[in-house]
Amino acid sequence: IRAVTPLRNGGIIVELDSEELATWLREPTGRALLEEQFESTVSFRSRTFALVLEYLPIRLQLDDASLLRRVEIENNLPADSLSTIRWIKPVARRSAEQRKA
Repeated sequence: IRAVTPLRNGGIIVELDSEELATWLREPTGRALLEEQFESTVSFRSRTFALVLEYLPIRLQLDDASLLRRVEIENNLPADSLSTIRWIKPVARRSAEQRKA
């Protein structure tokens, strides 16, 4: 374990030092062993992070359900590591000559 951060609501955030340990704790066996160490219920929450990508072709169809999965595969990202995608600037505010966003 790299760090433990107490929260104001009584919860804690545990930062792990390896992906292998995080994967193991997501499995039923690892989770059960961790829960045995606490007197209260343990809940796991995945953290999400916003990424800003510049210069994407505006012809990309962001509403295509398979787009996120294709981006994950093409960039060697774990499955379901991307949750949502959207344009920062509303489509209606683009100029007629704009080709990338």
